[in-house]
Amino acid sequence: MANKDAQPMICPSSGVHIVLPDYYSPEGMGLIVPKTKDGRVVFMLPWLGRTLAGTTDSNTAITSLPEPHEDEIQFILDAISDYLNVKVRRTDVLSAWSGIRPLAVDPKAKNTESISRDHVVSEDYPGLVTITGGKWTTYRSMAEDAVDAAIKSGKLTPGSGCLTQNLHLIGGDGWKPSSFTVLAQQYVRLKKSHTGKIVPGVMDTAVAKHLSHAYGTLAERVATIAQNENLGKRLAHGYPFLEAEVAYCARHEYCESAVDFIARRCRLAFLDTDAAGHSLPRVVEILAAEHNWGKSRKKQEMQKAKEFLETFKSSRNAQFRDGKHQ
Repeated sequence: MANKDAQPMICPSSGVHIVLPDYYSPEGMGLIVPKTKDGRVVFMLPWLGRTLAGTTDSNTAITSLPEPHEDEIQFILDAISDYLNVKVRRTDVLSAWSGIRPLAVDPKAKNTESISRDHVVSEDYPGLVTITGGKWTTYRSMAEDAVDAAIKSGKLTPGSGCLTQNLHLIGGDGWKPSSFTVLAQQYVRLKKSHTGKIVPGVMDTAVAKHLSHAYGTLAERVATIAQNENLGKRLAHGYPFLEAEVAYCARHEYCESAVDFIARRCRLAFLDTDAAGHSLPRVVEILAAEHNWGKSRKKQEMQKAKEFLETFKSSRNAQFRDGKHQ
């Protein structure tokens, strides 16, 4: 609005990641290749009980539902195969997705080599502070730099310096690595069987650790729902996510859709596309009970979630022709 002839300040870049079984990365150990044959960076890291591998970096168009191309998935598989003594198979890919990075082009730069992986703060017009680029994991640093620039621009006198370094995330205050033991010792998971019978289950170590790491000191609230409201069943076989989390996120974390839960409240869509698909009916059922959805809204939620999961190119989502994925 300040300058109709302003040049683009963002260069969208596609980053593809894939998820493989846990046996590709020992617990607590990762692998990074700073320079592959074509000069790219590739890594393998243990993530939420599975192995995360990536990444690509290529120009892309902006779309609300980006999809990974098969050649990008194959590039990652080929690159990590060079450094392992086991065969990495396309059929091992539990989930594959594409994200769009907003790489910042510094408006003051004279050449295109200044495309940045970091954020850029600028003030081209007095009082108009612009921040571009960056990433989720550096949001606090981004906010601090933007506010500092605004303070300087407005010649303001803040009452204190930035406090973000000492602010805990919700649930972080008082949390300890051993906090999960309280959940394992003091709570049970009550769940309804297919016949409607209430069946008790232990708050096993995997579930207790997951709840503790995901919710911090608020994990006991989730455990209470699992125990008192018969929502202690796992949403997907082999994963520690509980039905109680859907109810908790709807009540306390503004979870308003099935996609929101499977992708952002828990990471099931990113970890295992097939498992996320199997969990959908139950996720929708619990959200419907929490938000008083009717039949049409439930149907709409299922449809949207299925369309979303189709963009995750797991081995099941890819098409086989003559033994190859097309």
